[in-house]
Amino acid sequence: MTHWTLILIAAGANILLNLSLRQTGRSINTESLGSIVTGLIISPWAWISCLFAGVLLTAFVAAIRVYSLSLTYAAVTAIAMVGLTAVSVALQIETISATRAIGLALIVTGILVSAMS
Repeated sequence: MTHWTLILIAAGANILLNLSLRQTGRSINTESLGSIVTGLIISPWAWISCLFAGVLLTAFVAAIRVYSLSLTYAAVTAIAMVGLTAVSVALQIETISATRAIGLALIVTGILVSAMS
């Protein structure tokens, strides 16, 4: 597998991890520590989060074996940020302003420039 394939897998897992963590947080009772722990144990979203965390960790570790840590980390984080924003907007979880869209475009441009050098 190429390093960019691993980076994309890690970024995709990061997006799905964040979305499932959001659902986990919405599904558990936070009134006491005991209810939080019980909620985490019985929540399917928490287990799905663990699955995606494992995929993220595996793909990230494999990617940094063949590519620089600094670029891999920046690429995974930036791609996940842009992807999570796109998914959140598509699912109408949040809206995006022109300023934020420009900022995300600059992040992507920075990753592309870094990858070329």
